[in-house]
Amino acid sequence: MSMQLNRVEVVGNLTRSPELCFTSDGTPIVELSLGVNERLRNGKDKESRQITTFVDVQVWGKPAENLSKLAKKGQEIFLEGALRQSIWKDKDTEKQRSKVFIRADSWQFTQHKGPEKAPEQEPRHDPAFGL
Repeated sequence: MSMQLNRVEVVGNLTRSPELCFTSDGTPIVELSLGVNERLRNGKDKESRQITTFVDVQVWGKPAENLSKLAKKGQEIFLEGALRQSIWKDKDTEKQRSKVFIRADSWQFTQHKGPEKAPEQEPRHDPAFGL
């Protein structure tokens, strides 16, 4: 028997202030992006470098309403949830596209207030670290 697990815990900074929207049936939803920083060490010279991974997140229901009222760009937040995949057909090319995101079911602010300015989205590729 195989074991499967789809659980995600992440801490990062909001790259923009969340905006509350509603589905066609009136369910509250917030879509946001999180900048998650990670320190990597180059094995040869022990040089440390920070990379930022940007993660798309959806929050639904009452947690989405609360988040939209309280959260601001740059704040550090802890999220728990599961990975989901969105699949759609590109309007221009007619090709199938997809992306993986976190569907968060709970969140809380960390003790750290976060940077004054959230990190700008940059590519994750870093040749020095083989990424």
